[in-house]
Amino acid sequence: MSQSNESYAYFALTGTLDPEMVSRRTGIAPTDSWRKGDLHPRTRRERKFDRWELASRLPRTEELELHIADVLVQLEASPIGFAALAKEHSGRMQLVGYFHEEYPGLVFSASLVAGLAKFNLSMDFDFYALWSDARDDT
Repeated sequence: MSQSNESYAYFALTGTLDPEMVSRRTGIAPTDSWRKGDLHPRTRRERKFDRWELASRLPRTEELELHIADVLVQLEASPIGFAALAKEHSGRMQLVGYFHEEYPGLVFSASLVAGLAKFNLSMDFDFYALWSDARDDT
């Protein structure tokens, strides 16, 4: 039997920035953040850039569209601040999917597209197809 699909989304600011400044300007604490030169906890390599992230709060079994909507709701807590920061620091909505079953597809409603545009966000998709038609146990 195969695992269930897992997916999540997060908002990210990357480049040269002070993560604490982002939190001060928005009044929101990040889900994750780091400074250039910090060691990655798993690889022990130095980070090459600063980053501030805000992740979906939903379980990873939810559909990607719902994860995006949840992140956008969180950004609405400081819409002017996040829109400005996204312009200044290349704001991005990152989507990640681990598809153990067949790919479920992805549809963006007009309101979802409008929300992404409101915050001037680029999109990045990291999708991993982890199933095989040749074996029943993958």
